[in-house]
Amino acid sequence: MIYNIHHLHCGTMCPVCGPLFGQNSLTAHVVCHCLLLETDQGLVLVDTGLGVQDYLHTKERLGSWVARTGRIVNNLELSAIAQIQRLGFQPKDVKHILLSHLDFDHAGGISDFPHATVHLLSTEYNAAQNLKSLKSKARYKPQQFQQHRYWNFLEPVQGESWHNLHRVQGFQLFQDEILLIPLPGHTLGHCGIAVRKQDGWLFYCGDAYYSHLELNSKHPLKALNQLERFFAADNQQRIANLERIKVLSQTEPRIEIICAHDPIELARYASK
Repeated sequence: MIYNIHHLHCGTMCPVCGPLFGQNSLTAHVVCHCLLLETDQGLVLVDTGLGVQDYLHTKERLGSWVARTGRIVNNLELSAIAQIQRLGFQPKDVKHILLSHLDFDHAGGISDFPHATVHLLSTEYNAAQNLKSLKSKARYKPQQFQQHRYWNFLEPVQGESWHNLHRVQGFQLFQDEILLIPLPGHTLGHCGIAVRKQDGWLFYCGDAYYSHLELNSKHPLKALNQLERFFAADNQQRIANLERIKVLSQTEPRIEIICAHDPIELARYASK
């Protein structure tokens, strides 16, 4: 059973060129939007943002290229572990971590919760072991998670349908109130996480899109589309899944859709 959903701001990056992120500014404002769920099985983190060690040793942990171009705001108070403690919990209360994917700005906090079980598509974990390309080396930082002991790998070849999305993995542990939904494209094992609410669902789409403007076809975002194409492991799959998410946003009012990096979406929850 899910008792409460907290929206956490687990990192800020300020890369140059706002239009690349769908923003009309010279410098972009890119957040790491994560979720903390209070459940009868303990606390559950949905993505982890940047972790303590990412803030303390940015260049050593993430590399000089990420440190230079990402322009990460160095603020330990934005780490998930600091926010969980401010909410009155202990780090050991986090029993489960559900990851959309293993990019450095989503997986950095894994090492702050060594006793939590990390749930992830096996395709994504396998992709993070292959660091032959420059793109893989830039996005995956194995030092963030390679020492972690507790994993639950889910196979994306089986599952049920959820609206217009398929191969969905339910969790009996959470009475199918949390779903892992394959959304490959940005990475080969990228997925979204759907969380049941009293009045519908909250659908966290990770990096399946970067800006809420993408859910409305009236907004041409050529620069952002090129950036997403550049980062994509499979751009055709990325586009196909984005179209499915657009359909959901237009036809299913009981599904609340959010992504990982849009500050406008995060701000909706600031006063809640």
